[in-house]
Amino acid sequence: MATESVCPKGWTLPANKQIDANRDTANFSPIYGGNYINSNYYNKTSDGYWWGSETTYDTTRYDLHYTGGALRTDNYYRNGGYYIRCVSEEKTVTDLT
Repeated sequence: MATESVCPKGWTLPANKQIDANRDTANFSPIYGGNYINSNYYNKTSDGYWWGSETTYDTTRYDLHYTGGALRTDNYYRNGGYYIRCVSEEKTVTDLT
């Protein structure tokens, strides 16, 4: 298990319960960046993908996916090129505006 985090102290990658509890996207204003998979860059002007804190299987991890004004969780292979969005351990995803 990793002992270091990509997020600063007091911040973490969002857990699914934080994402699922905050599907209201009115206060969520992502910067679209798409994703990078198998040497290809996809959806760079229409979607946003960010890693969550929880793994699903040995090779996959939960992620936050924003497309068409909808916020949802998915899972994808851990070698996918997604962004990192840290949240305060006491805040939710939509608190980061």
